[in-house]
Amino acid sequence: MLSPRFEEALAFAARHHHRQVRHNTGTPYVSHLLATCAIVLEEGGGETAAIGALLHDVLEDQPTGRGALRAAFGDEVYRIVHDCTDADHGERQRLTWRERKRAHLGRMDSEAGAESLLVIAADKVCSLQSLVDDLHRFGPELFASSARSAEELLWNYREVLAVLQRRLGDRPVLLRLRKLVAEYAALAVDRAR
Repeated sequence: MLSPRFEEALAFAARHHHRQVRHNTGTPYVSHLLATCAIVLEEGGGETAAIGALLHDVLEDQPTGRGALRAAFGDEVYRIVHDCTDADHGERQRLTWRERKRAHLGRMDSEAGAESLLVIAADKVCSLQSLVDDLHRFGPELFASSARSAEELLWNYREVLAVLQRRLGDRPVLLRLRKLVAEYAALAVDRAR
């Protein structure tokens, strides 16, 4: 069962992301956090992993201090959030997108624990499902205003999937991710050729 600590994390996430919306649709960003958390729980993740899922983007997207996060939710949750973060909100300017992604892939492959990898897998399923849905809604024109090309995103999702399969094996969440990567490739990249 989930404790009041989970409720605190839900409120923390809602407060820190309250002005943020999903790309392309304007949907409140908290929907992504809730969906990621639901997948983690459905995959057998415990409360600590579920809290990590709710908070997985707080360092990356918001000016939240690492110390404040650790003090509020402890070292285990902090570790999950850290492992999910490719660069802190303030660090994003120092590296290119591809450099950040390569560094994150390396940390995932060598340092991230199983709970962190589960949250990363759930996050990627939710993000890629939203992207595939947006492709169905808006078509490949979606990338006209995107900072990343369809090919760049496909490269990253394939690399993440490869690391997760090596580290986690065949879990249902990875089967979902594999299908979504194939669907995304067909809609965004193969169709454009």
